[in-house]
Amino acid sequence: MKNILLVAIDDSEQSLLAIDYAVKLARTSGYTIELFHVQQRVNTHYANKKIGKKQLQEYKKEEAIKVLNKGRNRVGKNIDLKVKWRLGITSQEICNEAKNIQALGIIMGTTSMKKVKGRLLGSTCYSVIKNAPCPVTVVS
Repeated sequence: MKNILLVAIDDSEQSLLAIDYAVKLARTSGYTIELFHVQQRVNTHYANKKIGKKQLQEYKKEEAIKVLNKGRNRVGKNIDLKVKWRLGITSQEICNEAKNIQALGIIMGTTSMKKVKGRLLGSTCYSVIKNAPCPVTVVS
C-alpha cells in the first residue's frame, strides 16, 4: 500500500498553493500525490433539455481535464502522481475518495475566507474537515 496524499483542487490560486505544499511533503517523504477534482452534477430538466445531457457531461469532463492538467503542470517531475475527477457534491466526493484510497491526509485550499472577527472556513472545507476519514490540511 502506497502512502497517498489526496489534494482536492479547483481552478483557484489556493488550489495551486495546496499543490505546492503537497509537492514539498512528497519530495521529502516519497508520498504519492493524487490530484482530485469534482465537477458539480447538473441534473435539472431545463439544462438537460436545452443543452443535452450528453453534451453537458462532455463539457464537465473537459473542464475537469483543464483543471487537472493545470495541477499536473504545477507538480512537475519526479513525484509519483495520479489524477482523478468525479461528478457530484464536492465535499462528499472528496471524503469518499480519501476513504477509498486510504489517504494519509487531504490537502485543500479554501477560496471563501471571509473576515468576521477572524476567519471562517467555506462550507466545502468545513464539511470535509467534519467528515474526512483522515487528517485535513487547509491552505489559504
